[in-house]
Amino acid sequence: MSNFARKAALAIGAVALVATGVGAIGGLALGASLSTLGATTVGIAGVGSLSVSTLATISSVAGMVASMTAKRPSSSGAGSQTSFKADPDAAVPYVVGETQVSGNIVYWKSHGPDENPYQTITTILSGCGPIAGIDQTVMDGDDINFAGGIYGPYAIGGKNRIWQDAQMGIRPEPAQLSTGVGVPPGWTSASTLPSLAATQLTMLYDAKGDDTLVSTPKMAWRGRYVLAYDPRLDDTYPGGSGPCRALQEDTYVFTRNGPLHALTWAIGRWEGGKRMGGIGSPIDAVDVASFVEGANWADANGWTCDGQVDLAKGKWNNLKLFLQAGGCEPVWQGARLACLVRKPRVVLGTIPRSDIVGDATLPQMQTRRDRINSVIPRYRSADHDYEMVDAGAVSVAAAVTADGDTRTRRIDYGLVQCSAGDTPDQAAALAYLDAAAAREAGPIVLPLKPRWIGARFGDCWILPEGMGDLSGKIALIRERSLDPVKGHPTLTFLTEDMSKYPIALAQVGVPAPITEPSTPSEPGAPDAGSWSVSAGSGSVPSLIIAGECESSNAMWIEFAYRPVGASDWSDQVTVRADSKGKEITGLASGGSYQVGIRYLRAFNGETPWLILGPVTVGTLTASSAATADTATNAGNAAQLGGTYTAADITAILNRLDAADIP
Repeated sequence: MSNFARKAALAIGAVALVATGVGAIGGLALGASLSTLGATTVGIAGVGSLSVSTLATISSVAGMVASMTAKRPSSSGAGSQTSFKADPDAAVPYVVGETQVSGNIVYWKSHGPDENPYQTITTILSGCGPIAGIDQTVMDGDDINFAGGIYGPYAIGGKNRIWQDAQMGIRPEPAQLSTGVGVPPGWTSASTLPSLAATQLTMLYDAKGDDTLVSTPKMAWRGRYVLAYDPRLDDTYPGGSGPCRALQEDTYVFTRNGPLHALTWAIGRWEGGKRMGGIGSPIDAVDVASFVEGANWADANGWTCDGQVDLAKGKWNNLKLFLQAGGCEPVWQGARLACLVRKPRVVLGTIPRSDIVGDATLPQMQTRRDRINSVIPRYRSADHDYEMVDAGAVSVAAAVTADGDTRTRRIDYGLVQCSAGDTPDQAAALAYLDAAAAREAGPIVLPLKPRWIGARFGDCWILPEGMGDLSGKIALIRERSLDPVKGHPTLTFLTEDMSKYPIALAQVGVPAPITEPSTPSEPGAPDAGSWSVSAGSGSVPSLIIAGECESSNAMWIEFAYRPVGASDWSDQVTVRADSKGKEITGLASGGSYQVGIRYLRAFNGETPWLILGPVTVGTLTASSAATADTATNAGNAAQLGGTYTAADITAILNRLDAADIP
């Protein structure tokens, strides 16, 4: 109950004291107490005429205010279902639907010869087994498969490094988990884990080996988890067909339906006559038909319920989470727990003004803070490793226009999950319904004639004349009470705009953006505009490379050349990054060549080659060697081992050309 509702309860207590004459407060009138409740009463008598029916009216208002101002279900009670952690004080997780969890580590020991190379880890995934199955093991975000699927060894670098055993949580569990590797200390035949879905891993660490484990990887397991009671599959339930039975857990079935998990949680999870989880209400104290209505509505819309809660904490919060995923909420109808389904309904008629037998209580305007018009839904995303993420904001367009701005609230839908590659339509639809519900008026409390005693919560009626702006509006019965003296029922309504449902169901959710892990960028080849190559103009065949390095990350430049048609570079020369080029000689006379240029960088290594050309170099002829005293010819003569005439050099060159020797 919210703080506002607590204050309302105190106001009711004060009014009751005045009515009995005990602890009377001077000058306190009923109108003042209702003002505290945020409501206006039409035609109220003074305190002296306060009746039991009036007190019932006040109680109805307080109850309705409590439900309207109560906190939304929190998804933080079970912590992060994706955190592979060891917490000895953590409650046993309770996992519904089809999802991925990392569980809670309850055993972690090193063992084995030579510095304890083995580490054995036992992890509880969910209580209240048996579960439907563990389908996939995930290590550091990647799916892995053991030799036996989820059992046996897993090899890294060709050698078995990890072993796994798993159990679904049958009752009783015939033996303890065992990977068959070594003897984990303290883990004996008495270490069975009945009714708990769990895994055991043994990991081999070898600091001296290759392709070995050097740290504990983050583990997770995808599966289909706890089973639930489905009255639709129960022969003993009106309209049901099948062997499923309430409180007989060996007949339960796997489902992803939120209202069915809520019903199962409401009647409790039992083992050997002991409640292991849930609320544990007698089934006669639960309006089963209303939960079946919610289950059918969720199935019709394709809404599922997937995720983790705590088995022993937040029982009422968990119930609200299960129902929230199905577009429902829990309500009390007297002493019975019921499910209120948010869906379109048939309007049964108009309430006659003459049927109102007492003072009607009408609502005042909600505060600006509560009259939101937009919701940012948070949902669980398979595309984000099953973390909770924000979808795009969902707005009630007419309300945004009326308000003149956007009034946004972030709401967690802790058991609403979006499959990989899909859009979060379910989260968007529920967010729209929540935003639209904030615009409804209530509570509206009407004391009516005895013939209304059969009216049910969830029924829709049109409000009568004489109620101001509310006249002619559709209203939904949220609560009802009975005047034990006069037998008059008092019904509490909330206005219901039916147009919100088709808009909600047409919502297409905007998924959270997917951020890929950053990887080092691949370096590009040198800029072709920074370099050029041409044939040398001298009498000796050569290539002239000219240019300037444009990369600030380059430390060295590598030049190379090759004849056209060759795949390998003939020669490579490395120079400093501030070099302006290079002349390459020793080439075949008249040959065609390609030149390669690349940078050597401090980071990301070498760039790809920039390939320039082809370029045809000059031809060495007799006329170019005619002057023996030129520097070039003198060099040629020196290379040939002495001083030769021009004719001698020409003859030698002709013989070299004939032998194709450059």
